[in-house]
Amino acid sequence: MKSSKKKLALFYPWIKSKGGSEKVILEILKSRKYDVDIYTWVYEPEHSFEDFKKFKINVIAPKFLKKLGKSKILRGLFFPASIFSKIPLEKYDSFLIYTAGVGELIVFKNHKRGRTYIYSNTPLRYASKEIVKWNLKNIYKNPFSKIIYLLSVKIYNFFERMAWKKIDRAIFISEVSRKRAIEKNLTGENLSKIVYPPVNFQNQKKGKSERGEYFLYLSRFNAPKRQDLLIKAWEVFSKKYPKENLVLAGHIENKKYFEKIKKLAKRSENVLIKPNLSDKEKQELYTKCKAVIFVPFKEDFGIVPFEALAFGKPVIGVDEGGYVELIRDHPQFFKIKELHSQEKMVEEINRCLENFLKSKSHPQKKIVFNKITSRNFIKELEKILE
Repeated sequence: MKSSKKKLALFYPWIKSKGGSEKVILEILKSRKYDVDIYTWVYEPEHSFEDFKKFKINVIAPKFLKKLGKSKILRGLFFPASIFSKIPLEKYDSFLIYTAGVGELIVFKNHKRGRTYIYSNTPLRYASKEIVKWNLKNIYKNPFSKIIYLLSVKIYNFFERMAWKKIDRAIFISEVSRKRAIEKNLTGENLSKIVYPPVNFQNQKKGKSERGEYFLYLSRFNAPKRQDLLIKAWEVFSKKYPKENLVLAGHIENKKYFEKIKKLAKRSENVLIKPNLSDKEKQELYTKCKAVIFVPFKEDFGIVPFEALAFGKPVIGVDEGGYVELIRDHPQFFKIKELHSQEKMVEEINRCLENFLKSKSHPQKKIVFNKITSRNFIKELEKILE
C-alpha cells in the first residue's frame, strides 16, 4: 500500500559525532507526517549514535573527501562535492537542509523551487565577524595561518551569499543565530523563524535530585568549548577550595585539543576527564553533580543547561549564547559575564564559583521547558514545511 505521508529529503553535511545536531536529525527522522530520507557527505557510524543504524544513510560525496570534514578550513573544499552531489529531489515534496555552515552549498546542484528550506544552527561560525576575531586571537596565531584563514573566510562568504539566495525559508535554532544571518544579509525577519531544538527530558524525570559531589562541564572537546579556560580558572579556584572537584566530560571532536586538555588537567589533582560516555553514564554524572558549568564561546544554542535544570541542578554559565534567552531570569542560573579577555574570564569564573558556594542553592524541582520538547519541535517544524 502506498504511503499517504509526504516525502522529505533531509541533507546534513557530516554525521560523525554524538552532539546536539545529531540528536536533532534523529528527531526529524521520527516525523509522523513525513517519510524522511537523509543524505550526507560524510557518515562515520562508529563515532555517532547507534540509532542511525536503523535508517538508510545516503552518502553522496567521494570517500577521499571524508578527512577534509575534520578541518575547519579545509571544509571549504566540499564546494566541489556540492556541485557533483545530486539528490533526486523530483521524488520529494520538500527539501530541508540542516547545517551550521558549508552544508547550504548543496543548493548549487540541488534546489526544489519554492520548497527549499534551511534549518540553521548558525551561519558558519568560522566566517562570522565575532568568531573570526576570537579565532585570530586564540587559534590562528602565526602569520601564515592567519592569511590562509582570512582568505578562506572571504571566499566562503561570497559563495555563502549566493547559496542563501536559493533558500525559500530559513529556520534558526535561536535568536542569536538568526541575528548572525540578518547581519550578513543572508535573510530577513519576514523570511525566517525560530524553532528551538529538542531536548529529551525523559531520562531527567527519573531519579531523585540531590546535592552532588562535584562540578560538571559536559561538552564536546573542541577549542570553542573552552575547557582549557575553565581548567586555568580552576587552578586558581582550587587553591582556595582544595576539596572541590571538577569533571570534564564529552565526545572527543578535536583529538589535538583533547590531548592539550589532558596535559592541563594534570596540573590539578581534582580535575577528572571522562570522554565518550554513554547516555546512561551522562545521566549518572548529572545526578551526582552539585552544579553544571557551561563556558563555550557564543554558543549557538546549548542543550546542556536545559538538561541540567531538568535534573534539578544549578547552571553556572556564560551570559552570551542562544540558550540565555530562555533561562535568563531563572533563579538557578548563575551568570558568568563574557569579558572577551582570558585573564578577566579566569577572574570572572572564579567569582561566580565562589558566589555559588556561598549561596543557599539547593537541588530544585525538576523543570521541563515545553518550548524545547521533542513534541513541540516536530510540531513547529512540520507547520513550516506544510
